[in-house]
Amino acid sequence: MLDHFPPLQRFSEVVRKDQWTSLFPELERLCQDVVGHRLFSCSVFRMNSTEGGVAARIYTSDQKNYPVSGLKTIIPNRWTDIVIMQREVFVANSVEGFSDVFPDHEFIESLGLGSVVNIPVMLRGDFIGTVNMLHEAGFYTRSRLESLERLNLPSLLAFSLSPEAAV
Repeated sequence: MLDHFPPLQRFSEVVRKDQWTSLFPELERLCQDVVGHRLFSCSVFRMNSTEGGVAARIYTSDQKNYPVSGLKTIIPNRWTDIVIMQREVFVANSVEGFSDVFPDHEFIESLGLGSVVNIPVMLRGDFIGTVNMLHEAGFYTRSRLESLERLNLPSLLAFSLSPEAAV
């Protein structure tokens, strides 16, 4: 087993093996080790310059409460401006910090989740998806987020090489 490797090296070792079919489970594990989460998901986005675009949840750590989803229309808001347009990480450490951008904020809160990090995934300058982590309120402190950059390349590999991302 690869448990004795540091998290990023463990991810790299998995990529080198030939039996994996999806890198998302290992990306979830890496994100847990590097930052931490109670709920983890990945979403792909297909942008259209005239109409906005569509999104789909393609991987989840909680199939019961946050299942993989079909395509849904992207509704422009503060989150889309930060993550899609500016290509910046979105962080909110309270339900109040994301209630205006997530219509399901009450459901999120009912799961005991009160903070969120959404990491944009870019390929050749194009926005292709997000890595999403949720945890209890106040969890995503500056010190916990210092290592986010370590997740960029593994996230891109997971999106580029895993069949779920071919929506």
